[in-house]
Amino acid sequence: MIKIRVACLVMFAVLQRSAESQQDVIIEESSSIESIHAALGRAAELPCDVTPAIAHDSVALVIWYKQGHNTPVYTFDTRDGVDTHWSDPATLGSRASFRTSTTPALLVLTKIRPEDSGQYRCRVDFIKSPTKNTRLNLTVLIPPERLVILDQDGEEFRGGAMGPFDEGTRVNLTCVAIGGRPAARVSWWQSHALLANSESRASVSFTLQRDLYPATLTCQAVTDPSISPLSENITIDMNLYPLWVRIIGGARPLVAGRAVEIICQAVGARPHPTISWWKGATRLHTIREKISPDGNVTSSILSIIPTVEDSGRIISCRSVQQNLKHSVREDGWKMEIQHVPIPKLKLGANLDPDNIMEGSDVYLDCDVRARPDHDHVYFTYNGVIVKGSGGVLVSRQSLVLQGVSRQRAGAYVCVARNSLGEGSSDPLHLDVKFSPVCTKKDGVALRAARGETMSIKCDVDANPMPSSFRWWFNSSTYTERELTSSNGNAYDYRVNSSSEYGWVQCAGTNSVGRQAEPCMFHILPADRPSAVQSCDISNVTHECFLIECNPGYDGGLAQEFMLQVFIVENGALITNRTGVAAQWRVCNVSGAQSVRVSVYAYNRVGHSEPHTVTVGLLEHPQRHTGISSVSVQLSAVLVSVLCAVSVLICVGTLATFALCYRHCQPRSGEKPEKAKGRDESTKDLLEDKSEAKDEKHSDTNPDIIPIETKNIAVTETAQPLLSHGHCCDRPICDQYVVRPMQYHVHPYNIDANTPSLSLEPLELSYLPTEYRLPHDKVYEDWLRYKNALPMDTSNLLPPHQLTPQPNSIYSSIKRNPLKLVKMPELDPCRLEVSNYQRYSPSLQLNPENNTARFNNTQMNEAQPGNGNERQQVPNEASNTVTQR
Repeated sequence: MIKIRVACLVMFAVLQRSAESQQDVIIEESSSIESIHAALGRAAELPCDVTPAIAHDSVALVIWYKQGHNTPVYTFDTRDGVDTHWSDPATLGSRASFRTSTTPALLVLTKIRPEDSGQYRCRVDFIKSPTKNTRLNLTVLIPPERLVILDQDGEEFRGGAMGPFDEGTRVNLTCVAIGGRPAARVSWWQSHALLANSESRASVSFTLQRDLYPATLTCQAVTDPSISPLSENITIDMNLYPLWVRIIGGARPLVAGRAVEIICQAVGARPHPTISWWKGATRLHTIREKISPDGNVTSSILSIIPTVEDSGRIISCRSVQQNLKHSVREDGWKMEIQHVPIPKLKLGANLDPDNIMEGSDVYLDCDVRARPDHDHVYFTYNGVIVKGSGGVLVSRQSLVLQGVSRQRAGAYVCVARNSLGEGSSDPLHLDVKFSPVCTKKDGVALRAARGETMSIKCDVDANPMPSSFRWWFNSSTYTERELTSSNGNAYDYRVNSSSEYGWVQCAGTNSVGRQAEPCMFHILPADRPSAVQSCDISNVTHECFLIECNPGYDGGLAQEFMLQVFIVENGALITNRTGVAAQWRVCNVSGAQSVRVSVYAYNRVGHSEPHTVTVGLLEHPQRHTGISSVSVQLSAVLVSVLCAVSVLICVGTLATFALCYRHCQPRSGEKPEKAKGRDESTKDLLEDKSEAKDEKHSDTNPDIIPIETKNIAVTETAQPLLSHGHCCDRPICDQYVVRPMQYHVHPYNIDANTPSLSLEPLELSYLPTEYRLPHDKVYEDWLRYKNALPMDTSNLLPPHQLTPQPNSIYSSIKRNPLKLVKMPELDPCRLEVSNYQRYSPSLQLNPENNTARFNNTQMNEAQPGNGNERQQVPNEASNTVTQR
């Protein structure tokens, strides 16, 4: 039903419209048309007057028509009491709505399309009032699609930057708005300045200047003020020439040889220029570049060490911008170079430097170039300042050498001074020519053996060197004999016989002249060296020793020495050494007990006879338990002293034998009873004296050395001075015979190779076991002495003092330990009893304290010889024996 009703209404409206068409035309012609603009895509509001002419009337139907459409595009119906809206789906669709709540009522169109443009008519039917029509012209504003910028060649520019254009270039630009409705208004802007304005397209033309940089232009197209304009920004890139290129500091003097930095700046250039430095037409490369943070200043720093030759040259900096025409900018100035004086020393004008003879005059001139000027000039010769004296004349800038000698040859330098310092010229080497002179004026002694050929060199001092040499020979048999030589200044001389020993002479000749004094060589005989004179051995250990030999005659030539060491047991060679000195330290021979050392001297003629020495090495130290050993090393001086003592002991022994022989001869006139009494007194005296001295010697003698040590020691075994014998028929000779002292000397080799000698103790096989102590020589000697005394000695000493205590003495006796006085060479058998008593010590007995005292003062007084040769009696001259 509703659809039928709507269809009827539509038919009615059509009929009514056709009926009123003529009337509508009249109304349209008389009514005005309102223009409405709406931007594309936005909303448009079309007003419609719905106010009735009769009061209390109401709207029954509103119909919207669009020009070009035969049917309504929108209706609003209230006749059934219900507001009904209808929109043509093909034209407006859901985009249209009608609002009656506003005055006037509005037809709202959203999302305007370009086809929405056109003329609209709003027809309003009332219940009572006549129908109203409102006509509207809707214009849809469409902005341009895009803007196109054309350059001066009509080419479209794409991108945000144009150029770069050089500063001062004329630029033409055109901006065109493509599309849009109505036609847009196109304009050019720079910042807020309008450059050009026109419809649809606009053109601008201008010259690029520094003040336009950075040049940013905007092309703008405006369709309606209600619509945002369409714009396009363009940046014109510019190449700017530098405002100025300048060397900072300007022209100034430079000092030669002193490094300096020069700065050139280019300001306001874009892009950054390339700055190059030039010295004349020569480009310099010792530069570095620096750009300011804002890029406006480019600095180039040149490091240069000016030279004197740079004076007057132009130094400049040149700024160049690539791809920019006429961009070269340059600044520079002429260099003024200050320098120390530059002297130049030269010979006088008439002198030939290659032909200056000894004795001629030489002139030297000094030319000086300096800035500032020099104020002093002096000369040096081989580094020493030349002063005028003795044929040497010095003026301001000249030097004169009168009668120049060969000693004046050398390097001469001219030195000049100014405020900057001193300058020296190159050395001028003065070459003085002179004839040959022998370097060794006193001659040379040469030694040669027969059949030997020696090379003799004729050393001469000459300038120039000799071109030829003359050789000849002089001797006692030949006055002069020419020698031929093909080696120039060298001659091979051979000695074949004794007549060829003499003087060989040579003389050279050069361009100046012949040698006046020849060089002389004295040829002397040469022989092989003599053997070394003696060798000293020291610092001997179990594997090392030091040998030092005294050289003999060297045979007239330089000699050297050779050492050979052999093992004595098997003859094996241990070492073979040579040296310029006959001194060696030999080690690593621990495997041998003794070695044989042979020393040779040799020169280029031959070698000497060997000097052979046998060296006994020390035994390795051994560990002993119970008794500690002490090792004492004897020096060569102590060994010599021991040898001298041994000789003296031997002489004393021989003297004792002679004395015994002379005293044992029988002598007439002497009574046996007296002799017997003296015999018994002498026995008691000797027994008492021997025991007293033996005990004291063991405690006080400083020469006692323990026998357990491995030292050189000469053991002296004391024997009684008197013993039983029958050298004569007299009683005194029957009871006592003077015996020589017995010395037990251990055999040994006194050799420099043996620093110490070992002593072997005597075997005491006859002693009791408890008294057999090793090396107890003093005890052994004392026991032998005691056995030789009379048996009855009870009246002199107590029994306990006659028995020695064991382990009381450990020593060797040296240097006459019994303190014996040399007896006079008298025959006791021929002496009177009074004379014998004169040489016998007196004995005094003291029965109160059971002591015996004797005094040998008389014997001291009876020594033979003058007063200067009297021997002193030891401190034990007065002895006392006390019974304890």
